[in-house]
Amino acid sequence: MKIALASLAIALTAAPAAFAQGDVELSAGYSNVDIGSADLGALTGRGSYFFTRHLGVEGEASIGVKDDDVGLGKVELDHSIGAFGVVRAPISERFHMFGRVGYATSELSASVPGVGSASGDFDGVAYGVGAKFFATERFGIRGDFTKYEGDDNDADVFSIGAVVRF
Repeated sequence: MKIALASLAIALTAAPAAFAQGDVELSAGYSNVDIGSADLGALTGRGSYFFTRHLGVEGEASIGVKDDDVGLGKVELDHSIGAFGVVRAPISERFHMFGRVGYATSELSASVPGVGSASGDFDGVAYGVGAKFFATERFGIRGDFTKYEGDDNDADVFSIGAVVRF
């Protein structure tokens, strides 16, 4: 988690200069998180800074908004943060594909009525692919798939949202 927070801090520190250079993208959207037998939902925000046309870094933060009933209990995503290295392939001015790899940490909670509740962290390597389509020079949509490999479980996350570039 310290690595993710440090990477996010570095990216945010570089953001003012990046805005002037036009190398920053901000996005927000919905993520479907499939972990074990739970199907959860989250609101996700991302900030990306590109050092070159093809290489950059990305920080993301998610907060759970959709819980799931599993057996007699309920599972929920409290929050998740991650930091990634990003490689993008601009197919055209309006369509970009990308790959990313990094580290993410998530906190999950589970509760069973009459028995109690527990929470735990889910930390590990995360990697994925996606695409962005810009309807205008600045505004577009983003879709991606990321695989999170945790200590004991893996999670598959599909995200879709809006993106704006500066």
